[in-house]
Amino acid sequence: MRNIFYLLAALLSFGVGWFYYAQVAQQTATMSKLRLVAQDGLVIRAGTEIDEAFFEKYVVSQTMPRALAEDFAWALGDDPVTRINLEGMVFGQDVAAGSFLQRAHFFAERSVAFDMRIDPGNRAFSIPVEPDRGVSVFLDPGARVDVVGAFIGEDETVQVRALIENAEVMAVGEYDQGTDRAEDGELPEYQNVTLQAPAPAVEAFLAAEVMTVSDLTLVLRNPCEGTADCIGLGQ
Repeated sequence: MRNIFYLLAALLSFGVGWFYYAQVAQQTATMSKLRLVAQDGLVIRAGTEIDEAFFEKYVVSQTMPRALAEDFAWALGDDPVTRINLEGMVFGQDVAAGSFLQRAHFFAERSVAFDMRIDPGNRAFSIPVEPDRGVSVFLDPGARVDVVGAFIGEDETVQVRALIENAEVMAVGEYDQGTDRAEDGELPEYQNVTLQAPAPAVEAFLAAEVMTVSDLTLVLRNPCEGTADCIGLGQ
């Protein structure tokens, strides 16, 4: 009888000890969340892409009590899989310093962020082009171009003038096909080009385009033209 009593007492002590241990473990357990560095004045702008360098410079691992897991379920955890999945994603909104990262901050794909590359006050538009006019060789995103068209003047002569000047090339080719070079090393033949320019210039271009009598021609510009602090070939 006494042995049974000792056994029950031992089991009770073990149970109390295990319960206490579980409570302490629960209270002291931690988790890690991804958070932007707390830097005064830092704002990560919409359109910023996540890469390895971004992690090293702007992201820290915030250790928190696991008891707060439900309250911070929306914050992204710091683990290798999450970091890998975030690389290549793009911020869809401005995010202030010190903020916990969450999926709502990002576009799922970089292509969705295409419109974030349009400068304030500008509009993007596409025009058809002919590959044999050198478009596939000389034009890349970021290039500056004039769009030239031919018109019939009042004296029935053909006149050529620029419909829009100094427009920036945003994309070449069918947008959903991308602009990667062919695997065989040959340059692709683009069928259209997407440009951006100030809204009034785009409106004037669209109004004038309908009056042209031939295909539009893109004229490549030197990006240093008209600037005083740009050093380039021929400057």
